[in-house]
Amino acid sequence: MSILVCLDPGHGGGDSGAVGFSLKEKEVCLDLAYRIERQLHYYDGIRVTMTRSLDVDKSPYERSRWANSQQADLFLSIHTNASSDPSETGFSSYVSVIAGSHARRIQCWLHNRIASFLRTFGIMDLGKKNDTETDDGKLTELRQVEMPAITLGSLFITHAKDNVLLRDASFRDEYAKCIAQGIANIYRCRPKL
Repeated sequence: MSILVCLDPGHGGGDSGAVGFSLKEKEVCLDLAYRIERQLHYYDGIRVTMTRSLDVDKSPYERSRWANSQQADLFLSIHTNASSDPSETGFSSYVSVIAGSHARRIQCWLHNRIASFLRTFGIMDLGKKNDTETDDGKLTELRQVEMPAITLGSLFITHAKDNVLLRDASFRDEYAKCIAQGIANIYRCRPKL
C-alpha cells in the first residue's frame, strides 16, 4: 500500500502569520514541514508533496487545489498558535466541522500521539477541535480538500517557553519525528530496513 501525504506549511510570502519574539510562524511552519518530510521518507509506502516549498504566497484555495490535484490521502496543515495573552500555551489540532468519522479518527490518533510527546516538555493539551473554534470560525483549506484533513496548532509562538522550544532545532527534529511516526502508525507503514 502506498499513501501520499500533503504537507501544508501555513502562511508564507507576504503573510508572516503570527510573530513572537521575532520568530515568524511562516518560517517555523516551512521548517517543520521539511523536517516531517525527511522523517516520512524513512517509511515504506509513504510519499510526500507540499503545498509550498519556498517562502511564497499561497491562498487556502491554491493549497486545497494542489492537494486535490495530487490526489493526496492525507492533508496536514502545520501552524503555530498565538495569543495577545503571553501566558497562553499549549497544543491543539483541528478538523473541519463537516469532517467525516474517518478524518476525526485520524485526528484523534495523531493528536493523542503528539500530545503525549509534548507532555514530556510540559506542554498542555488544548484538545481536538473543530475549525469553527478558530479565530476566523473556519479553516477554508480543511473544507476544500477531498481527503482527510487536519491542522496542527503547534505550541504558542507568543509564549516565552513555547517560543524557546520552537526555536530549538533538536526539538523540531524530535517533534517532526513524532508526527511522522504517528502518520506511519495510522497507515501501518513500516520503517525502511
